Amino acid sequence: MLRAVTWCAKCLFLYFLVVVAAIRFSWIVTTPVWALATRMHWTQLTRVAFVLSYFLPIFAAAGFLVGLIPFGKLGKALGDLFRSFFPSASTRLAPEPDPVPPILWAWLPVTLAFLTRFVTWQSRNSSVLDPHRSPGRIERFFGPLYAQTAGLLDDKWITDRFLFTGPMLFLMACAIAVLLRYRLTASRKTPVETGTGDESV
Repeated sequence: MLRAVTWCAKCLFLYFLVVVAAIRFSWIVTTPVWALATRMHWTQLTRVAFVLSYFLPIFAAAGFLVGLIPFGKLGKALGDLFRSFFPSASTRLAPEPDPVPPILWAWLPVTLAFLTRFVTWQSRNSSVLDPHRSPGRIERFFGPLYAQTAGLLDDKWITDRFLFTGPMLFLMACAIAVLLRYRLTASRKTPVETGTGDESV
């Protein structure tokens, strides 16, 4: 039970880190893309308009790239390096690895929060008597800035983007990249092990 609670806490902590990165440090990811697009004459939008329009695909691509980085192996290498300099630290017990890395399921909490917000959102122009309430739901949460109308933009539009949609796409793309990396490294290890077995026979 304690391991499950710890695992869920790790997932929520990863979500919290991504939300902070989305709100405070997203310009680090989006500004170079905007500068390149401006230099190549792909866009004439200002930096703020470009970030608000293309933040979601850029942030999702950044999540995919982050997922390709083997942080577990890097942490293990740094731990081995630390133990080589400080041998007394090697007597401590190493923490048990999680059977399922939290990064593979960190998208689940934000997805549940996003779906709740997505379903309960109502447009300014929606009516209680209208059977098709809140048109433009997809455009509000996923569409670029130029696709937004007066009924879609409100004081919570940026919050929805940076708190729910962006982190969800980031963590989903990151989980897909991690899964692909695991599959590729596993497929490379299997032939080597098979070849070693054949030679011993």
